[in-house]
Amino acid sequence: MRTYLDCYSCFLRHGLEASRIAGLSEAQQKRVLDEIMRVLQDMRAEATPPELAQVIHKRIREMTGGGDPYKQVKEEQNRLMLSIEESLKREVEEAPRPLVAALKLAGACNAIDMGPTRTWKTSEELIYQLRHPNLDHFEERELLECLTGARNLLYVADNAGEIVGDKILLSAIRREMPSVEITIAVRGGPILNDATMEDAIKVGIDKLGRIITTGSDAPGAILSSCSKEFTQCFQEADVVIAKGQGNYEALEGCEKEDLFFLLQVKCAVVARDLDAGKGKITLRKNRR
Repeated sequence: MRTYLDCYSCFLRHGLEASRIAGLSEAQQKRVLDEIMRVLQDMRAEATPPELAQVIHKRIREMTGGGDPYKQVKEEQNRLMLSIEESLKREVEEAPRPLVAALKLAGACNAIDMGPTRTWKTSEELIYQLRHPNLDHFEERELLECLTGARNLLYVADNAGEIVGDKILLSAIRREMPSVEITIAVRGGPILNDATMEDAIKVGIDKLGRIITTGSDAPGAILSSCSKEFTQCFQEADVVIAKGQGNYEALEGCEKEDLFFLLQVKCAVVARDLDAGKGKITLRKNRR
């Protein structure tokens, strides 16, 4: 998906948020915003939002000493979700259609995000949203048809914390479709609150399949910048489930037939693109 003018303010807000999390002074925060505006002025017309975000957050890390400003945030998100994992898993297993319930839960967990698009303020509000997902154009029947008879699945994760919900979904897939080989991909380096290999191991999702990274620290699987291992796995997968708005922005419209996007719609731009309500949870098959 190309970058729209509406995306500019979001980049600036994310940059300001990252600067404040990193403890920068007001003068340093101003320099970060100035640098973001320079990046936006120089961008290619066809650049996707994840491509721009990758460049912007690289500059922010350079200006803040090269650390991961979201490390503590991700640890807190993982701890919160692990603390309620068993109760969420039990609710899924007791549902009339456990796999569909797990899909809805995993989609709702995409709300675990940072920045101005976040739809909750307290952990109580988040947990309520996880248990009462607000759906729009949820194509679970099409996905389940594709998974039936599939040899393998590539699951492209998004955020820390959220991957606990992904873990519950992948457990449900393994129970109902034990012959499907699962590969899970996380980010190749820290970016925003996106899940990395460290997060995957901490929450135990690595026990459900082969774990790889995208080979890139972009907040979306931009195929041109991903590793050979990831791109080969993507091409050879019978079914791909890509989580989150960043993966949608990077992959929508690519030449992959059985590719599904599972996300919370976080902004008006993506809402228009998907014809779905802002804040809603959607599951869509790729439109080539």
